Amino acid sequence: MEDSGKTFSSEEEEANYWKDLAMTYKQRAENTQEELREFQEGSREYEAELETQLQQIETRNRDLLSENNRLRMELETIKVRGERKHHRVSGEPLLCG
Repeated sequence: MEDSGKTFSSEEEEANYWKDLAMTYKQRAENTQEELREFQEGSREYEAELETQLQQIETRNRDLLSENNRLRMELETIKVRGERKHHRVSGEPLLCG
């Protein structure tokens, strides 16, 4: 805060000083409010962008998990077929499990 011990040569000078000081603080407050509004708007836009990215990543992750499970099942099927062929060719009994 400004020095309140300041001396003035007239009441008009003192009134003008305090009016100018009030206007300065009012302008600072308005500028700060505008900066806050801009920051909040930017934050909302950024949050929406991140939410969209998160949804896309979650969808991609689910797709990859499904594909991984499909490939595991396909691999297991191929292994079983390979074991059956091997046992038919070698004449060994096929053990399940």
